[in-house]
Parts: sequence; structure tokens; C-alpha cells
Amino acid sequence: MNVPTIGGARGIFEIFIPGVFLLLNVGAVVYLFPYNDDETKRLIVAAASNPILVLVIGIVFGYLIGVILRLFRTDLPDKLSARWLRQFNRHGLEGNERFRLYTTEDFPYIGWIGETCKQYLPPEVQAFYDKVWAGRKQVGHNKQFFNFCKIMISSTNERAANEIYAAESLTRYISGMFYALVLAFVLILATVLMRYLVLGQAVTGLVMLLLAYLLAIGEILRHFRVIRVKEAETVFTASFINRAVFE
Repeated sequence: MNVPTIGGARGIFEIFIPGVFLLLNVGAVVYLFPYNDDETKRLIVAAASNPILVLVIGIVFGYLIGVILRLFRTDLPDKLSARWLRQFNRHGLEGNERFRLYTTEDFPYIGWIGETCKQYLPPEVQAFYDKVWAGRKQVGHNKQFFNFCKIMISSTNERAANEIYAAESLTRYISGMFYALVLAFVLILATVLMRYLVLGQAVTGLVMLLLAYLLAIGEILRHFRVIRVKEAETVFTASFINRAVFE
């Protein structure tokens, strides 16, 4: 039996884990909401104490929520991460206070890939880029061409395809967790405020959880653009290795 893993080719855990994470937070928020009656809380506790019911709910609703999170575009965390890099990361700057192209360009960063070819890679790689990739840059992005390259590589080189889908799965997983963390943060923050205003309770554990979620969101924004650039570079490298299919 093949169990899909995070980062695995066409895996499901980049969908399932963010969904279950958000589902658990929703369950906790429903239980702690100050206007819930005791009967509702007893039903939640009874459901949580039944392992089979927990498993069924986790699989069905966890995967469903994960699919919904998957529908959210990765462009938002990508753009926020790029803004973070421009604001706080000095490595995103080159001479004369000019930002590096990977912090300003849109996915799949065709212009930045061209710069890396010119500065760091052998001449034959630059020649391939000029012939196949350079002309496909359209105001910094061309997802149709990018997806075309992935499909062409998948049809000829299974090992390279696995590397591509592993990089894509990691990006999708981090994007899903970003949205799950943001939604969980908002729900828990509302619960903390409601419990304080209605019951006069300051729930220290939830406040610490909010800080942990905020830290996790910040770490995602620090690294997401770099991870997605690596995904694009993986596809370019695979297309160069399998350049015969593009000639």
C-alpha cells in the first residue's frame, strides 16, 4: 500500500493536514464559545471521546476543508512574502538600493531565472533559456507555459516529474497551512475577545496559542517566496535536462 506523503508526487497530505488542523481549531472554538450551552459542550466531548467517530470526521471533513483551502490561490502568500523580503531582508537588495528581481517579479519568475543563467550557470544553459524560456516572459509571468513544461517533462521523465511534483506539493502544503493558520488565528482571537467581554475571563493558554500562530505565519512569509522560486528553478532545470522534447 502506497501512503502519500507531504512533498510526495501528487500526495494528499498537503491537503489533508491543513484541513485537519483548521478542523481542530474550529472544534475548539465552538467548544469555548461563551454562548454555548452545556448540552452542546457535552455532545462535543462525547464525539471527541469516540475514536471511530473522530477518525471518520477527521477524514471526511478534514479532507473537505483541505480541498477548500487548496482552492485559495498561492499568489496571496507569495506576494505578501515578496513584500516581506523587500521590507525586512537585506539579501533582497542589490546595488544602489535596487531590489533583486526575485522579490518583485511574479511567478514563475522567468526574468529571475534568466539572471541566474547569466550569472551562475554554464553557457549551454543560457542558450537553452534564450531559445525556449526567454520569449515566454509576459510582464513577469506565464503560468500556461510553466504548466506546459511540467506536462512535457512528465510525459518523458518520471524521475524529473517526481521532483517537480514534490516541489509543488511543498509549496501547496505551506500555502494551505498559511490560510489555515490565518483563519484559525482570527477565530481564536474572536473567541478570546468574546470570553473576556462576556465572561470576564482572560484565557492565557489561547493567548499563547495566538502568539505561536502569529510566529508561524511570520516564518511562512519570510520563506515562502524563496521556496516558490526553488519550485520554478526545479522546473527550469528539469526542462533543460529534457530539452530534447522542446526542440
